[in-house]
Amino acid sequence: MKKPWTLSLIAFSLAVLALSLSPRAARAADAESEKLAALGRALRYTLKTTGPASAIDTGGAAILVRAPLPAVRKIVTAYGSYKTFLRPFDQSRVLAKRKGRSEVYLQVPILHGAARIWTVADMSPPTRDGADEVISGRFKRGNVADFRARWRLRAVDEHHTILKLELLVDPKLPFPPSAVTAQLVRAAEKAVTAVRDRAQAAAPARARSTTSASAASSGSARPAESAPAPATAPGRSAPAAQGSEKRPTAAAETPADAPTRDDRVRRHEDMASR
Repeated sequence: MKKPWTLSLIAFSLAVLALSLSPRAARAADAESEKLAALGRALRYTLKTTGPASAIDTGGAAILVRAPLPAVRKIVTAYGSYKTFLRPFDQSRVLAKRKGRSEVYLQVPILHGAARIWTVADMSPPTRDGADEVISGRFKRGNVADFRARWRLRAVDEHHTILKLELLVDPKLPFPPSAVTAQLVRAAEKAVTAVRDRAQAAAPARARSTTSASAASSGSARPAESAPAPATAPGRSAPAAQGSEKRPTAAAETPADAPTRDDRVRRHEDMASR
């Protein structure tokens, strides 16, 4: 038989474990999500490029999205739609799909539109990397020396997602590496911000449509009830509704036994004949 102090210790440990696993405690302990929430916009950063190494640093950006992870993933993997909401891409097409992988054509104008760089990238299906869900893009061919893209998604809770994009492009042009990295950081910032805005804009529309559908199905929409008629004292007629009064016509004001014009004419004719 276990000693009472041993049982108390086990109970205390279970209580601490349950508290640490609660969503509120998890959010409180998530320093990264708190930092991004306080910032209210994308956080820029750079990484040393490895595997293989490059003189150009990888440009990255992270942002907090007030939408569930599946909704964010759906937007990130809509590669053919990048040209409609992700700048600076002016062309994006899915060329092929095989076993969860997508072959994607991407084109970006540079030098104020004087030239364009393009690449065909192999985009991987989402894979787990610790707490993150990772979608990687690798260079296959194009008029650049290298292209790499890595989306990172992490669910803070069922309504919030941390989204990151880490981007490398070696344009085969005599640009200083630092200038290229600065452009990559700005591109990553614009990309995660665009995904956030798209995901958060879609959430209210879904909520409105769901509310309308539930109201229609439950029959909660009822016709407006008419106001009850005002009470009247015994022996008195109820007052007419405002704006509904009609002036009595001349025919209505004439007594029922009053002689008509034809009767008067006939009497005059009889008196004249006599």
